[in-house]
Amino acid sequence: MEFLKNINSRYYFLFLISVLSLIIAHFYIHSFLVPVSDTGSYVGAMEYLKGESVDLSNYNRVLTTPLFLYSSIFSSYLTGSLYGGMAVVNLIFYFSIIIVFYLLVLEIYRNHKVATLSSVLFISNYCLYNFGVVYLADIGGWFFFLLASYFSLRYYHSKNNVFFLAAILSSSVGVLFKEYGALGLISLSMLIIISDFDVKSKIKKIFTAGLLFSVIPLGYQLFFYLKFGYSYLDWYLYNINHYTLEGVTKATRYSFTLLAKVLGWLYSLGWFIFIFGLFQEKKYFNKERVKILLALLPASLMFLFWPALTQRIAFILIPWLALVSGFGLSKIKNKYILYFVLVAYILFNYNITSYLIKVINLPF
Repeated sequence: MEFLKNINSRYYFLFLISVLSLIIAHFYIHSFLVPVSDTGSYVGAMEYLKGESVDLSNYNRVLTTPLFLYSSIFSSYLTGSLYGGMAVVNLIFYFSIIIVFYLLVLEIYRNHKVATLSSVLFISNYCLYNFGVVYLADIGGWFFFLLASYFSLRYYHSKNNVFFLAAILSSSVGVLFKEYGALGLISLSMLIIISDFDVKSKIKKIFTAGLLFSVIPLGYQLFFYLKFGYSYLDWYLYNINHYTLEGVTKATRYSFTLLAKVLGWLYSLGWFIFIFGLFQEKKYFNKERVKILLALLPASLMFLFWPALTQRIAFILIPWLALVSGFGLSKIKNKYILYFVLVAYILFNYNITSYLIKVINLPF
């Protein structure tokens, strides 16, 4: 990996890995051009927005993902189909989220090797492909979550209000692609809390951030409620009721066993790398870095508040795990051991999806 000492080489390397991962997963696991369980509801919502006469049983997709729907409709004029429009939007987000994640890691560790290794772990996690580059809206929310977190960290380090506003705008816009986008506001608030501002300033900044953030999503929510009589509270309560019923949804109910199963398969062999990374964080302890990592953790744990426990929702934890894991890998001196660990992790992820579905019927 000698050529990766050059910064341009690192970007080319990550681009190559991301393309290869996409191609191999497409042909080896399953095609991302095949509709999945929720695809029909997004297509129906887009047809509704285009003025077509469709049976829209509920308004949740139009309520929760309007910018994803409209951007997919716009792209569909280039591709000739709504499915093609969704594919274009998600592919753009796929390559963009990798860049943003790399920059986020670099901002924390100030080390290109750590950023590169963390990014490889992030790219090759099967959830990024299995739930991101498909006919779903999740990856747009993930992107804006990480983008807002990156700007929040830039604000924490520089105290430049441009980054403060950029973090708020990213989160506010992101929530209209998918709810995950709002998590960036948690990252900003937590980083303000651990900053060296006085208490009064911290309260004022967090309140201001919340107020500015709410303008766009609350405005849209109000418009939507006045037009349809349907709110996000209705959608959330629907999910609570849906996932507490007996029957097919029983498999997604909260339990310690399900939590262990979902998180275990979510990061698979990466958990061993993560544990090694924690030991390296202890060995090379840096108080400032640990503060930042802990400040970024709460947003990544917000999946625990959703009524259903699935890997698709829990994916928001993967970026944080990859941060620590990449630092651990950077401390491995023997390059052959490093290659072996990375290859083992990647190969396991290529084989995991079909195993989960066919053998243990793990919910997604």
